[in-house]
Amino acid sequence: MTGADAAVASLTRLVSFVTESRTSNIALLEWVADRADAVGARVEILPGAPGRANLLASFGPEGAGGVLLSAHSDVVPAGEGWAHPAYAVTREGDLLFGRGTADMKGFIAVALELLCRLDPADLHHPVHLALSYDEEVGCAGVGGLLDHLAVTGSVRPDLVLIGEPTMMQPRNRHLGKVAFDVTFTAEPGHSSRSHVLPSAITSAARVVARIDAENHRHRPVEARAAPEVSLNCGTLHGGHALNVDAERCELSFEVRFSTDHDPERLLAPLRAAIDREGELLGAVGGGVTMVETLRYPALHTEADQPMLALVERIADAGKAAAIGYGTEGGMFAAALRVPVVICGPGDIAVAHRPDEFVSVEQLLRCERFLSGLIEALCAGP
Repeated sequence: MTGADAAVASLTRLVSFVTESRTSNIALLEWVADRADAVGARVEILPGAPGRANLLASFGPEGAGGVLLSAHSDVVPAGEGWAHPAYAVTREGDLLFGRGTADMKGFIAVALELLCRLDPADLHHPVHLALSYDEEVGCAGVGGLLDHLAVTGSVRPDLVLIGEPTMMQPRNRHLGKVAFDVTFTAEPGHSSRSHVLPSAITSAARVVARIDAENHRHRPVEARAAPEVSLNCGTLHGGHALNVDAERCELSFEVRFSTDHDPERLLAPLRAAIDREGELLGAVGGGVTMVETLRYPALHTEADQPMLALVERIADAGKAAAIGYGTEGGMFAAALRVPVVICGPGDIAVAHRPDEFVSVEQLLRCERFLSGLIEALCAGP
């Protein structure tokens, strides 16, 4: 088979594994592990949450240097509205339809087929393939992999390349994110006494107003400029009858931030507002609970970083820019202290939607790019 045919065949197999977030990815990892083990790679499957795991496969010599190729194995649920089978690859011309084709099993397929064709004798530095789980629900799984790397110290690459869908255009920065669920409780009472009884909904509304005020305060001066900080209340649910002072209200909110901002400083005024509401509700036997649901750091690889320049040259798609969504990149950068760049096949605009697709042309561009990157970082002296 040609490189494109092999990648399409591999992608077809990968898509057939229904690895929705918070469900098992073990069968997919075992299939990848068998492929890598058959060509002499050093393979580890690292157990994580029940039914899930991370995978690390290393090709070539042991030691420092080289490149680590990173991807997540989970996909968002397929949902309804598909014109093609969600968990099979349907080819129409140059397009390959199926859940995860763009985000991000297309990258895994290309990387795996390329690595399995490498002659280890040609490598002077290692190539590592890392697959994580539950990325789509807040980068929840990769922490176990990073802890393993910190303990063993066996993987010390010159570059981490994350193959999220960027249409093969290098990206070097994105915002971090922290999110919370907040629950307000109060004693129920007749609505005619709302002037003296604290309401869970009213307390939640004041916190939402503070979130909105902080978001406005951080709004860029230039209307088209990308924000360095953004805040959003995503959900708000409370009460059960018009004539009852609400005894419960729940909200979820997030804060996104660049590397120039400390999330704890951004959260301080919100925590203070929530604490004030807790005191008011506590006076009538209620209270407030605040639970962190996810957190991942921002990423910013400097524009003058030599590894970024190398990626830009090989990708030949212009200067790196920011992306509007989060990745595991900031976690890799913090854990390994190496440059991290995001570059992979497919368009994020079709991810998480019915009839997600990637083009064969994008897979071929990815193959040429990864071949050049491995040649530069792993085959040279």
